[in-house]
Amino acid sequence: MKKSFLVGSMLAAFLLAAGTVRAQNVDQKIQSLEQELSQLKEQQIEMKKEATAQAAAMPSFSYRPGNGVLIEAADKSWSLRQSFEAHMRYNFLSGRDQVGRSQGELEGRRFRPQFNLCINNCLWELDWRLDLDGFGGNSELQRGVIYFHGENLSPWLPAVQFGMDTTNSGPNSRSRQGSGGTGAQAEYDLWTQNQGFNTGSAGSGITLTWDDRSLSSIGIPGRISRAEVGMNAYGEGGDGNQVNTDRKDFHTYLSVEPMSEVKNKWLSGFLFEYGAWFCNVDGRALANGCSRYRVRDNARGNGRQTLFDTGSNSIGDGLHVQHGPGILWSVGPYTLRTALNFNTSEDGRGAGPGSILQTSGLGTRGHKSARMFLIGHDLFLWSPKGFLTGSASTTGSVLVGQHFERTDVAIDCGRGSGLTCAGGHLPQFHRNRILLREWDLWYFVAPRMSIGASWLWYDVSNLDNRVNNTGQNLGLCRRNAAATATNCRSGGGGDWTDVFLNWRYTF
Repeated sequence: MKKSFLVGSMLAAFLLAAGTVRAQNVDQKIQSLEQELSQLKEQQIEMKKEATAQAAAMPSFSYRPGNGVLIEAADKSWSLRQSFEAHMRYNFLSGRDQVGRSQGELEGRRFRPQFNLCINNCLWELDWRLDLDGFGGNSELQRGVIYFHGENLSPWLPAVQFGMDTTNSGPNSRSRQGSGGTGAQAEYDLWTQNQGFNTGSAGSGITLTWDDRSLSSIGIPGRISRAEVGMNAYGEGGDGNQVNTDRKDFHTYLSVEPMSEVKNKWLSGFLFEYGAWFCNVDGRALANGCSRYRVRDNARGNGRQTLFDTGSNSIGDGLHVQHGPGILWSVGPYTLRTALNFNTSEDGRGAGPGSILQTSGLGTRGHKSARMFLIGHDLFLWSPKGFLTGSASTTGSVLVGQHFERTDVAIDCGRGSGLTCAGGHLPQFHRNRILLREWDLWYFVAPRMSIGASWLWYDVSNLDNRVNNTGQNLGLCRRNAAATATNCRSGGGGDWTDVFLNWRYTF
């Protein structure tokens, strides 16, 4: 009995000791597992921090319709924006197709990739765009500009631009068309687009620009939209070409929205602008952007018709001034545009080859002037949000437009000189009145992508009716078998219509 009790006691003690050891082992394993889990959690937290830091250091990507794709470094040390403008057009033009008056041919009106590189939080910006327009309109560079954004350092400092092909704001910069990508009007007005300044392309100079400056500090509830002054070679020296003259051209521009901060929709949408271009004609250079008065229609390529022309390099030495005001008023879906433009040329000695003088080099001493008036209307008629709503970024928007423009050109080239006119159209007529009435309809199939039609009705008081010239090309007078003009008279006028079918997109 004692022996059995002793054996049982020993067995119980062994089992108890074994259970105690086993429990200690389990506790140790649990502690070990807990320690490993804690280490894994710490490692996971560290890896997440590293991943977050790496993600924060990666460039960001964003896209905005009409403004392209932006790739930007996390520290804003650099950014790259890429966009694209495309415009395809079917032309249906009045006149003879054998001289280029298109009857359904497709024109690549615009095909322009654009790149913007910003450095040091966009203190410096490089802008380059290629000009790949069709119908022989391509000219390599559309823009090649370097900007120093001084406004990033102080609101008093301007943005400074210089380069091979810069962008400048001139007379009626915004009111004469509005926008070629989102507005209704097919092209800029006939007068300003055919003169040297046109879209403000320039080289061999520098421009200072102040954008978006508030006027609240002086008690005006609005802002200066843009103030600009520049010294460049406008309409010449583009694509980095050299200009063989030491005479400088200048421009200045100001646009103001004086009531943009007023909470009244009828007043807040006013914009007033005024600009001027001062061009110094140098008869020695034969490459001035203002040495010729010429007006052409809105066709492109071989079918583009010249409605008035003094001849190349026909304006003599001296100052040419183009200036004018413009008014824009936007309220809801409607925009009104009005513009006036005035031109005068001193036209002194030194008119080069192609001069309107029969005796070149003496200067015409005549009076040369031109003026343009435009009034345009844009209305978003409908969108999926309802009538009288819509925008260029809203799919399904319907935009209608109408505008009227009048151009008057007068050349009294014999005033006080006893000389007569000889170049361009001037043997036939010395003045012209050109009217254009246009109606437009656009439908936005995607943000900043639209299809539409433009109907243009021209009415011109004088046309060049010589053989194989404007009057015959447009079908306003006939030609007999001997290739001489019939039913035409010198300086006869006429009217005709052109139609454009369009697809356009700004990425």
